[in-house]
Amino acid sequence: MKTLIFHTMVAPHVQQDARALWEANMLHKFHTAIFDDPHLWRQRCAVRAGRVIGFNFARELRKRTLQELPTDLVSQSSWRELIRLVAGRIDRPQRLGDRIWEWAEPGFDRDVARHCLNRDVEAVFGYEHACLHTLRAAAESGRRRILVIPAPEPGYVKSMLAAELDLVPELRIPLQKQVAAREANRAARRKAEWDLADVIMVASQFTRQSFVEAGWDVSKVSVVPLEAPAPVANSRRLPVTSHDEPLKLIWAGTFSIRKGAHYIIEAWRKYDLGQVAQLSVYGSNGLPDSLGNPIPDGIQLHGTLSRDEPMPLYGQADALLFPTLCDGFGMVATEAWAQGCPVITTCRAGAADLLKDGQNGKLIEARSADAIAEVVTWCHENRDALVSMREPARLTAQARQWSDYRAQVVDTIRTKWEDVPA
Repeated sequence: MKTLIFHTMVAPHVQQDARALWEANMLHKFHTAIFDDPHLWRQRCAVRAGRVIGFNFARELRKRTLQELPTDLVSQSSWRELIRLVAGRIDRPQRLGDRIWEWAEPGFDRDVARHCLNRDVEAVFGYEHACLHTLRAAAESGRRRILVIPAPEPGYVKSMLAAELDLVPELRIPLQKQVAAREANRAARRKAEWDLADVIMVASQFTRQSFVEAGWDVSKVSVVPLEAPAPVANSRRLPVTSHDEPLKLIWAGTFSIRKGAHYIIEAWRKYDLGQVAQLSVYGSNGLPDSLGNPIPDGIQLHGTLSRDEPMPLYGQADALLFPTLCDGFGMVATEAWAQGCPVITTCRAGAADLLKDGQNGKLIEARSADAIAEVVTWCHENRDALVSMREPARLTAQARQWSDYRAQVVDTIRTKWEDVPA
């Protein structure tokens, strides 16, 4: 059954979904907003125009490299995404950026519904918040419909963020008020997509359970955990810090409320953790200045990196610190494990399904600066135990490779379709 898969981004898991269909002879086309193709005249023009406004389009596009599919299987409609990227450059508070995102994603979806559903397309494969029009058109024409949900149930996420804003008023910023005003429409769109799909895939039991608790019908839901990059050959060759020097911890991704960054700030300040641990943050700083400045001693903000740049950095760290409050999966965990790096996270990370406490990492309580301080202190004082987690961490990644994920995606689709009338 030839399937059209579409997403505005070419993130690793999206490319793997497309490759899974291609390998199973089920792929019609992968349609995206923009990908790195230096041979396209439109891209060359965009790169030149970017130089005029001081925006390095070439660097941005390198984050969108196709690695899993030949380009003749990929099409794109890029102009909305180019506008969004420029807006993000000139609108640092992201007030305009959020509105443009709200406009761009459904616009991309409408383009797919209008122009990509030719007679050869027998099924569609879309992603949350950017596929309603296409799912609806596919349903009206009798095509199969697959939906991927990366995040927990919208009401769960909303209540989680509200609890943090009530607890720490400094986290309230004008952007959040604007986003909240539009959240009802976004939640309604997600629910409509859910109802139209006949196969739904989520990445973790945590995500699935959030929908169960909200009363959504999960009979058509399958849990398909994301996988890991290829692991290092030998974790025993990785550098380790000595007992008499500060612990080296790493953070990858946006330093934000949702990821629990404000609890890290509190833990470092309250317990003076800079004396025992150094945390290197690779990602944009999403905390308000009133809370994050000055950054406590022992925390260094390095800014954002391209997709593959953090990989060797995991292997140089003693552990990944990922005290997330709400994450459908959290691929930083599998990336760290692939480099033999133990993971410190909470039960609110979907990747915690793969964590064995005390073997390939440490599981801690969410929303707790005390828990963060306790585990950091334990890691500092128990270096040998932490080092012993490196090989189990590598083996965790080795057992969860992308080839396994692709096989499970195809098997899930075929099995579910057997239960759904054509």
